[in-house]
Amino acid sequence: MKKKVIVIDDKPIIVRSIVQTLDWDRLGCEVVGHAEDGIEGERLIQNVRPDILITDIRMPGHDGLYLSEFMRTYLPQSKTIIITGYQEFEYAQRAIRLGAFDFIVKPIRNDELYKIVEAAVREIDAVRSEKLAVEQLGREYNDLEQRHNSSLPALRSQWMTALIRGTAMDEEGFLAKQKELGIHYSRFALIALKPLQSGVQERDPANVAYRERIVDTVLSASVKYELQVIPAYWNDIVLFVCLFSRIPTTREARMKLKSLASDWLERIQRLNGVRSHIAVGMLRKSLKELEEAYSEVRGLIDSGFFLDDDHILLRDSGSESRATGKFSIMQDLEQFNRVLEQSTAEEVIRYLERFVDQIRVYSEGNILVVKGLLSEVCIATARYYFRLTGDEFGLGKSIDQVLDDVFRLNSLKEASDYLADWVGVVKRKVVVGDKEYSLMVRKVIDYINTHFSETINLTSVAEHFGISHSYLSRLLRTETGINFVDLVSKARIEAAKRLLRDPKYKVNEVGELVGYKEYAYFYQVFKRIEGRSPKEYKNAVKEN
Repeated sequence: MKKKVIVIDDKPIIVRSIVQTLDWDRLGCEVVGHAEDGIEGERLIQNVRPDILITDIRMPGHDGLYLSEFMRTYLPQSKTIIITGYQEFEYAQRAIRLGAFDFIVKPIRNDELYKIVEAAVREIDAVRSEKLAVEQLGREYNDLEQRHNSSLPALRSQWMTALIRGTAMDEEGFLAKQKELGIHYSRFALIALKPLQSGVQERDPANVAYRERIVDTVLSASVKYELQVIPAYWNDIVLFVCLFSRIPTTREARMKLKSLASDWLERIQRLNGVRSHIAVGMLRKSLKELEEAYSEVRGLIDSGFFLDDDHILLRDSGSESRATGKFSIMQDLEQFNRVLEQSTAEEVIRYLERFVDQIRVYSEGNILVVKGLLSEVCIATARYYFRLTGDEFGLGKSIDQVLDDVFRLNSLKEASDYLADWVGVVKRKVVVGDKEYSLMVRKVIDYINTHFSETINLTSVAEHFGISHSYLSRLLRTETGINFVDLVSKARIEAAKRLLRDPKYKVNEVGELVGYKEYAYFYQVFKRIEGRSPKEYKNAVKEN
């Protein structure tokens, strides 16, 4: 979300210079208002609640010192940048004491002001991130406390979590805590559960309400197994400590735990619509081993990255056979660069499907190696785009954001889909980028490529960008040679082709997924653009 900026100065030429010459988009900001005196500026601050104020130190009405102190009181997390002359230097220092973030001396240099605004944005982001993290942590603990009101289940869960995280306790304290919480057992096993759809916010394991639904489902499914099951939480997985009241044989424990995990998978899928990986740890004697048990199941969960569907992961379940042929992964990366340069988006995506399989073999089960190679593919694709277009910001994501996406991938299937989408976006933008478009046209095309599955039309998009629909229509026709409807159709059909290549999507589902409510119209547009029907396209993909 862009930071809101207002500029207050009694000299219109300075206001215009600041508003029009700084690259606000690159800074992640937008100027939402300006004023020519301090009184009007104070009203503007109250109305728009800016993140950053840039103000002259001396103006009619309220001066910059007053506004700086007002911002500190009214919007304590916002930042004020003071514009001052050399003769007003002492005032600027006083403004800093009153809470101003920084000051800049006239005449204003754009590069200097850019750096100051950039630093203010970083500090705002850091403070907000820290505040959000603290609030999230507070909400989680408060919610847990409110729901269970310090009951035994909550206290047991908290203690298990603490042991998993390595909290040290002496023997006397450990035994006293067990007795206090009423925990009696002969043996235990740790089970880890990781939902595969964690990219969806309401299905994220960090989401307390969703996590509790999963826990409730698991606990209700565990009653018949005569085990005491205590939930615990760590990072992106939900953990369950399963306590045996008597000492089972290894075979008996394994069969019971595997049956239990199967029930969990089935119920979570049926009641929550979620696929999961479940890792079952070995039987252990003392809860003091929970930290070690966590390392075991965490490793099993990580190995599930190479599996697409629901799986129960056991320590000695064996590993899939690996290809014995050797190949140079660097040569394959070089080949990918050549394919990217010389082939269509479809051909590149088909190559990537084979390449991801080779990554699986090369990595030998090491997720860090997999994600490193996936990152190399994404970076190579971005370099290709930058080299052809010279546009460092046209992809809508920084390299760091893309690498963060890669880090969050949960499986090779997700990785394959992500790479296909990424390459598709880049190839479409390169094709569009053969001609140098104005900033407005590039923004509109990006908007279409992002929102094609929604109900969008020329009027709604024009309103989104604050221009008339007739002007937008002429602009698109002049610069791209085609009209708005055809631009949307091209974006939708490219997306439809990606979905049709995936066996899990039926032909009659794809049209609706890309924005066509009626299959007949989707059929008509697809055949007009591709020269064959959606079904014919899907059949051709199968044959290839």
